[in-house]
Amino acid sequence: MSTNPAPFPPHAARPGLVTADPTRDSDRVLVGLLVGGALLVAGWGVHQLTQHALPGSAGRYDAGARLCGLVAGYLSAAQVLLAARLPWVEHAVPVHRIRTIHLGCGLAFLTLTTAHAALAIAANGASVGTSFASALVGVTFGLPYVWLAMIGLALLLVAGISSIPVVRRAMPYGWWHLLHLVVYPAIAVSFAHELLGADLTTTPARVLWTGLHLVALAAVCWYRILTPAWLTLRHQLTVEAVERESPDVVSILVSGHALGAVGAQPGQYFRLRALRGPMWRHSHPFSLSAAPSGDRLRFTVKAVGDYSNAMARLEPGRWLLASGPYGALTARARTRRRVLLIAGGMGIAPLRALLEGLEAAQDELTLLYRTERADQVIFREEIDELALRRGATVHYLTGASPPGTGTDVDPLSPRRLVALVPHLVDHDVYVCGPRGMVTAVTRALRAAGLDSRRIHTETSAR
Repeated sequence: MSTNPAPFPPHAARPGLVTADPTRDSDRVLVGLLVGGALLVAGWGVHQLTQHALPGSAGRYDAGARLCGLVAGYLSAAQVLLAARLPWVEHAVPVHRIRTIHLGCGLAFLTLTTAHAALAIAANGASVGTSFASALVGVTFGLPYVWLAMIGLALLLVAGISSIPVVRRAMPYGWWHLLHLVVYPAIAVSFAHELLGADLTTTPARVLWTGLHLVALAAVCWYRILTPAWLTLRHQLTVEAVERESPDVVSILVSGHALGAVGAQPGQYFRLRALRGPMWRHSHPFSLSAAPSGDRLRFTVKAVGDYSNAMARLEPGRWLLASGPYGALTARARTRRRVLLIAGGMGIAPLRALLEGLEAAQDELTLLYRTERADQVIFREEIDELALRRGATVHYLTGASPPGTGTDVDPLSPRRLVALVPHLVDHDVYVCGPRGMVTAVTRALRAAGLDSRRIHTETSAR
């Protein structure tokens, strides 16, 4: 369906001239900082090896163990910082890219930690002429705090195994989350062993190393514990109503005090936790589905698991523990006056908020809403009213996806996109939906000639 509505309201400001996207390349900056820090630490390790190294094969094993241990120790602090939900990272880097970076950093951390242990044991065996198994026992119980480091490694391996995709899919989120949390005690019990390493023998080196880890710990405490607690106490986020949008989708209206001071923007999400039933153990991300107002926020939830089912049954008056706002799918990413929003499934929630909140003149906003069936469309009346009021164009694209991607019968193929959206290459495009849909649409947009820097993506659960 398309609508061509009335003139754009005079009170809404027209966007200014094209500017640079402040979130552009933020993920590359983050990766560059992480890699730069790792290279700096590795350089320090190489310098230390030139000062003191063992001869022969034992020396080669020892050099490898020391380098792997130093970089792994650095990555342990980096992992904690990535998990701390730092505002600069959360507001500039798309969530799916943060997860990818976190996963890559975690794999490198686990690999280097395992290599450090294996090489250190091999170095000990080579220096005293014993088997690997004998050296394992000797190193574990003969050197200070190594037994704690071995416990830490075992905990890391448990967390790593639980994150293997096939294992993760077979495991309830609550259990996976609990196993993932063992990374924190794993790093903690290994820290004393790190400080006794051959490359941290000087007081300045130990002070810097300890400071790095304390900063990471402080960031987690501040942004994951104290900040959410302060937000909850100050703004008193309370469930006002639960409204059913479809048989399996509900919207949760949350009221509170001075919510404008929270600084939420259309397109962002919060992590919500209700102190009852399965909801008190961990938080889940839920997108804003309406532009935030000074006294109300609205989140829309699809019942796909125990947690979201429980959220759908929340009673009015119940407090929510919230953290946020998070997310980079906001007006800050915009560089063009014309904007195309492409939603799939529950990806409509943040894009419906953007449709309401983006500044635009008539005919500068277009929404493509993709579902497999017409009865899966939510917010239809709201979207039509917004389109009429804002001078936007809306197309509801329903029907089963054809085999393959990019075919002409696909409503989101390059040819169809060009036909549906005049001057497509002059748009900023916001895409949100299931991962496969987002990947296919991004590929189609690039095939249609759109600059990849104008494509802003995020993924939704369904």
